[in-house]
Amino acid sequence: MGRHPEVAQACVVPVADDIKYQLPVAFVVAKPGTRPTEDALRRFALDNGPAYAHPRAVWFVDELPLAGTNKIDRKALVERAAATYMRENGRRV
Repeated sequence: MGRHPEVAQACVVPVADDIKYQLPVAFVVAKPGTRPTEDALRRFALDNGPAYAHPRAVWFVDELPLAGTNKIDRKALVERAAATYMRENGRRV
C-alpha cells in the first residue's frame, strides 16, 4: 500500500477477529493534493500482494503517531484500530 502513488505513509496493524483470529487494517496519510479512496487502496493491495494481507478497513489520518524513537507508534495504532473496528462493526468496545 505504501507504493500507491497517492499514499505518503501507511501502516497496517492487526485487529482481533472471532473467525480469522486477526485481520489487517490500515492507517493512511494521503499525499498532498490527492484523495485516494478506501476501495482504490484495497484493490491496489489485492492486486499487489497476497489476499490474506489486504486491509479489511482503511482509515485516513492527517499524520501517523510517533513514539519516542521517532518511529511510527504501532502500539497506539493497534489500540486505536481495535476501538474503531469494534465500533464500526457493532461490537462492544
